Amino acid sequence: MAPQKMLGACLLAAATLPAVAGGPPLTLDDAFARALADNPRLMAGSFRSRAAQAYQEQAEQAPPLEIGFDLENVAGNNRTAGLSGAEATLTLSGVLERGDKASLRGQLADARGTLVRTERDIDRLELLADVAERFIHVVRDQQLLAVAEAAVALASAAQEEAQRRVDAGAAPETESARATIALADARLDQEHAEHELKATRVSLASLWGERAPRFGPAQASLATLPEASALPDIVAGLERNPQLRRLAEQRRIEAARQQLAQGQAATDIRLSGGLRRREEAGDTSLVLGLSVPWGSTQRAQPGIRASEAEVAAQQRMYQAVRRELYAIVYARYQEMVHAGTEVAMLRSDILPAAQSALEAIQDGYARGRYGYLELATAQEDLIAHRRRFIDAAYRYHRHLIEIERLTGTAAAAPMEKAS
Repeated sequence: MAPQKMLGACLLAAATLPAVAGGPPLTLDDAFARALADNPRLMAGSFRSRAAQAYQEQAEQAPPLEIGFDLENVAGNNRTAGLSGAEATLTLSGVLERGDKASLRGQLADARGTLVRTERDIDRLELLADVAERFIHVVRDQQLLAVAEAAVALASAAQEEAQRRVDAGAAPETESARATIALADARLDQEHAEHELKATRVSLASLWGERAPRFGPAQASLATLPEASALPDIVAGLERNPQLRRLAEQRRIEAARQQLAQGQAATDIRLSGGLRRREEAGDTSLVLGLSVPWGSTQRAQPGIRASEAEVAAQQRMYQAVRRELYAIVYARYQEMVHAGTEVAMLRSDILPAAQSALEAIQDGYARGRYGYLELATAQEDLIAHRRRFIDAAYRYHRHLIEIERLTGTAAAAPMEKAS
């Protein structure tokens, strides 16, 4: 293949072909499945849900009945010596709750359980977003490695051509030296791209517990940009934001706690009944009792005021976070649109022009019409713009993933598989 055509083919391969071997190709759906199948945080959420259900059952229980036994007038002197004057009382007592307290405790426990389940759903969404972000990072590094390999091939061809010109007496020795330095720099960039890719692959694999990744190239087309929703539609989805959902459930907890505090104002009644045996008289009689705590309504007022304040605080916090989220989503959306525009311009205008310029200069360099400086500059420009294209496409996907994370979407839309 002619040197002027080599880079174009290598750069095309960078956008479409895997750059890493070592196992079956990995798609985004495959990565999702692996992460969901073995994630300790999600498993912990399941156990917390079971615990919340048990706590709710416990909270809805009525106060237990109590059995009491009293023995009086024993081990004294004269008539109460030994057990001759003993009085034994056996009672059964319990609290009659008023104000529907058991149901209110159950509602509070249910609200806490709902928060636990919401947290589990949020953990799942966060995990999927994390998988998508790390997956697209691997795709980016694969393509950067392919570009680095193409740059080495191009620099090597340029160095050979420079040496041929020097040997023919058509160029000074410094031209070959510069080409040799450029080739060494390209190889260093390739080595850097290789270890960057290794690190991002390990980062992705760690989400399902692998230290040594057992998958091949991540299959996706970085240049395929999923169409994003309009900004008003995205803003409307902020109600699904994980942080807002968490605050909404905490607000529900405080509302349930407020109702329970109000229920505490209702006075409970303790009832008791049993049998009393007088040993000296040899008779048995019934014993009945009733007790009512004094001042329950007044004692409940501080708790009621505290719960009302907590409900109001949660409402204000919800509003504050929602305003802040709008600003964050707006900025992310603008950055995503800019990245999309950058990708389009690079693809349609800048890259074709840079490729044509390089091919023309390569041809002219071989004919002696251009010097090595013009050739090196054209090579660097094309490589830099190719890397910029990859970076812009990566930023578009990353901003989209973050927007979907902020709006509580399951995960970023899977990218089109590479052909």
